[in-house]
Amino acid sequence: MKINLYAMLKTLHFTLQNGKSLSSGMQLLASSAETKKEKIIYQKIYNDLKEGSTFSAALKKNRLGSLDVLQFISIAEKGVSFRIALGKIIAYLEMKDLYERESNEKTNIPFFYLFISSIIVIAVKFFAIPYQMQEAQKYSKEILAMIDTHLGVAQLMSDTLFLSLVVVAFYFIVLLTALFSHSFLIQGIAKHVALLLPFSSKIIVKFEKFMLFNMLGEMLQSGISYKKALNSAILTISVIKFKKALRETLDSIKNDGKFIFHSSLYDGVEKGLLLGAGTSMQVGTIMSEISSRAKTEALMLTTKFFRLVTMTSIFMMAFAVFIEFYTVVLTQIIIQKGLIDMTRGSGAF
Repeated sequence: MKINLYAMLKTLHFTLQNGKSLSSGMQLLASSAETKKEKIIYQKIYNDLKEGSTFSAALKKNRLGSLDVLQFISIAEKGVSFRIALGKIIAYLEMKDLYERESNEKTNIPFFYLFISSIIVIAVKFFAIPYQMQEAQKYSKEILAMIDTHLGVAQLMSDTLFLSLVVVAFYFIVLLTALFSHSFLIQGIAKHVALLLPFSSKIIVKFEKFMLFNMLGEMLQSGISYKKALNSAILTISVIKFKKALRETLDSIKNDGKFIFHSSLYDGVEKGLLLGAGTSMQVGTIMSEISSRAKTEALMLTTKFFRLVTMTSIFMMAFAVFIEFYTVVLTQIIIQKGLIDMTRGSGAF
């Protein structure tokens, strides 16, 4: 059973709000854990804290949390109210979870049709066609030649459909992994692959913008400085143009004290909103709004993508059914016709 990081942080936040220490909260979690695995992990984190380890280091040691969350916690441990920052981290996780749930609701139908079409295509390609070829060996050379030509066409159609199925399934799985995988390594690889593919790259860019500005907004609103927030974002972002823009912005803040509004990060409306902001808290609020806009755009793109996958899957399923008909039913018709023709021509077969 996977440890629920959100539930754990929620409990810790509650204990901190009631005047308890972080280690006391971990001790409470360990004593009330429902499973043996949870108890062991919570106890290890508690022991690490008692030995002087930071909370972020203890989580990383026990392989809990994605890189963005660990970076957020690590910065929150330095100079700001950890209780307030923890509340912002929870809000950040809630937004991630909301996006995942809203997107998952749209994946059920395309996944179902893709699964059904996969079964039919595989059944036709690896079972129906070989079986019909085997059965054809019982008949005369003339009938066998007709069946061989007929099934050759069926084989070509099934190969084409199978290749199309592999491409669509690869596209679908890569995007789902890039968006929702809980493994940082696997998700990172999937994101880089998705960024190389047409259409899915647009979804990843919008998704990364949504996550980036949600993270920056929550950090700034919790009292973390621009520099620390940008440093953290640079370490966790996958989109190269975003990473480059953030580095240039950070260098500009360090050297000239100026905030750069890169066109790769902000559109005209977003630039106008940020220009009117005066404090870090206001900038953080605006960045949260930018995140919300990017989330809406990302959801619209994912909806279009999943609708396209659904329509393609339905078409492939219909084509697979036709190939099955062509392979099984028409083969039997050809056999019967061949037998009749040969009987008429020679009186025997």
